[in-house]
Amino acid sequence: MGMLYKGQWTDKDDIIHNGAYIRPTSKYNGEIPVDVIDNIANSPGRYWLIGSNSCQWSQRPMLMRRLKKLDDLIPLHIAHGPRLEGYAINGGKAWEVPGSNHSIHHLHQLYTLSTPDYTGRSTVPVLWDSHTQQIISNESSQIMLALDKVQTEEQLPLTYYPPTLNEEMSDIDGLIYSGLSNGVYKAGFAQSQNAYDQAVSLVFDTLDSLEQRLREKRYLFGTKQTASDWKLFTTLLRFDLVYYTLHRCLKKRLVDYPNLWAYTRDLYQTKSIAGTVDIPTIVAASFQNDTGNNPHNIIPVTPDLDWEAPHNRDIVDPSHS
Repeated sequence: MGMLYKGQWTDKDDIIHNGAYIRPTSKYNGEIPVDVIDNIANSPGRYWLIGSNSCQWSQRPMLMRRLKKLDDLIPLHIAHGPRLEGYAINGGKAWEVPGSNHSIHHLHQLYTLSTPDYTGRSTVPVLWDSHTQQIISNESSQIMLALDKVQTEEQLPLTYYPPTLNEEMSDIDGLIYSGLSNGVYKAGFAQSQNAYDQAVSLVFDTLDSLEQRLREKRYLFGTKQTASDWKLFTTLLRFDLVYYTLHRCLKKRLVDYPNLWAYTRDLYQTKSIAGTVDIPTIVAASFQNDTGNNPHNIIPVTPDLDWEAPHNRDIVDPSHS
């Protein structure tokens, strides 16, 4: 995968320790300041969201941007193309960085514009300040929370972080992250049997727990969507397409979980996110770039999944329809 070391690209990476995948931390993962949140509403076009259609973490704030109707305030640029030095920024062509005279070809060059001696991986999503030429955040959860806090007349009544659910959402988000969203990567990148066995066991224990939770709930906390639902959605969306085979999570498929499969279709069919899911890119980019489990870069035939099939979850939710 490669990373930056003191501002220079290297093909070496630092993600495997004793056979287990350890997700690196980033200097850009802190809470986003209140003044940035205010500026998003007051200075349209200043902040850019750099994302990827293939990455589950990247899709989280991209969905929140759409759900909160912030498209006109925050321009979106999709990083895409051959990953020669990590993410290509513009399909191999030059891209002019917003707010500057710099043209770049790789995402990591955005990181060194922000911090010339940066050491670490260059990942998406990125929230970019075109005025200061700085990365504000590359942590999907923090960007989601910040976007939810943006207040305009149109968005004011709508929140995906209800204050009454703060503690419960924190707990379920921790379960989703450690047991599933990051768990599938621990399974896919594992280089020892023990590390793989532990990761896969945790993945399916988590899926089993979530399946039971959704027996009598339309969404994770009842009748209304929250940010936790959308964090879970981006992982479940990819499970049968990618993680089941490429990441060797073969015990069960998502479609073998009736409640989770119906729940995922329910979220997929949310009107406000129509057109935001790019399944061919998810599959192609994942099999060509994720893990070392597909050395010949063969893109598989995808399973027959009917995302538009009725989900039979008919609890009415007028505020998030």
